[in-house]
Amino acid sequence: MKSRTTTNLDVLVMLGSIAITELMLIVAMALRERFSIWGPLDPGANHIPLVLYPLVGLIWFAMQFILSTPRLVRDGQLIDGLWRLVAAILLASLTFAGALFLSFRQMSRLYFVYFVLLDLVALILFYGAMRLFVRRRSGRAKTQSRVLIAGAGRTGLRLATALTRQWNGADPVVGFIDSDPTLAGQTLEEWPVLGTLADAERLIDELAIDEIIITLPLEAHPSTVGLVRQLQATPVHIRLVPDFLDFAIMRANVHYLEGLPIVGLRVPAIGDKARIVKRLFDIGISMLLLLLLWPFLLIIGWMIRRDSPGPALYRAERVGENGRIFQMYKFRTMVQDADLHWDSVAVRRPDGKLNFKQPDDPRITRVGQWLRRTSLDELPQLLLNVLKGDMSLVGPRPELPMVVREEYEPWQWSRFTVPQGMTGWWQVHRRGFEHQHLCTADDLYYIQNYSLMLDIRILMRTVAVVLSGEGAY
Repeated sequence: MKSRTTTNLDVLVMLGSIAITELMLIVAMALRERFSIWGPLDPGANHIPLVLYPLVGLIWFAMQFILSTPRLVRDGQLIDGLWRLVAAILLASLTFAGALFLSFRQMSRLYFVYFVLLDLVALILFYGAMRLFVRRRSGRAKTQSRVLIAGAGRTGLRLATALTRQWNGADPVVGFIDSDPTLAGQTLEEWPVLGTLADAERLIDELAIDEIIITLPLEAHPSTVGLVRQLQATPVHIRLVPDFLDFAIMRANVHYLEGLPIVGLRVPAIGDKARIVKRLFDIGISMLLLLLLWPFLLIIGWMIRRDSPGPALYRAERVGENGRIFQMYKFRTMVQDADLHWDSVAVRRPDGKLNFKQPDDPRITRVGQWLRRTSLDELPQLLLNVLKGDMSLVGPRPELPMVVREEYEPWQWSRFTVPQGMTGWWQVHRRGFEHQHLCTADDLYYIQNYSLMLDIRILMRTVAVVLSGEGAY
């Protein structure tokens, strides 16, 4: 999205949402008069003080501005941004309730409830409609940024994929340029390599590029500096994605010493306070789920025992936080001696990577297929792993010790700097399409961007992914 168009769109969304909220003030009062659940209004109580209109507009503007809700219509996945809109509306409603308590106590409580519910539904529909409108226009040059990526390596391809995913398939990436002239003319996945770094200015002019993102490797630092200097006179936005995966930076911090930036590469991924909050959240949610699901757990255990010989629970060693080995528990989904036949399904891909999870694995039992498709085989971890502290609800998935020992590169060990989880960023984005040890970059994204709200978002997306059955086998 070009800067001017983006700004205009954000202003339009903000003003439109405020106008709708103001309208809901009036509609809610009409509903309160017509549907008087708690009795009719007192004479004159149907009057809305004029001061409430600017007050509501100011509060709703502030909350949407603070939580950047207008970005929901143009960036990211819908379910990832919806929580931000709902949070903004609820926070604004609480603030409005406080203002009414201090100034207009005579206002009907039922009127306030009607207003909040109507506003919530109306704004969700408005944002959804605006998002659909933007997506339909996103293929036009005037409404979508045209991005050129400098660096056709691993980081550049990850960035191109991420940008396409953020735009829900409306690809803003025009192509790549690279310091290696032998790549020119090739197609990497679905994007062409349009030339070398020396062609940057020409391509920017010919292809109407709005933004260039540099993803060159560390050893190409002189080329990066030269490219930035070369592009200073062009009208494009210039961004840099450091290729630091080999350093495996975890939430790197930057300190300045007399103007000199000092980057900390090995700092704690999750601070002490955040870790306490995460642990309390895990305990609370796990206990709540166990209270609701314990009869269901007993039924599943009985079904497994009836379906095939062997225990209902399966336990196996996994690598946990900081490389510690622990026993992870699941409902058994395979025949009793499945581990003895592991070599029959483990294969090497053409690129040399190990793949040992197959959709047609003959070891899976009839009940096991259903459990895996619905992810119910993971439920024992709530009691036997999460409550004990071996695992968290959200985090990188625990890995097999053998896979870590034989398949992991040094930089991938950084995924063990946080508690391992029942679900995570990889599960809700590429579940079933790649094995977890091939998607460590997704785990690093989670670690680098950790927050309790991110955990909540992942849990919400997990429910949607499980219900859809996407990638489950």
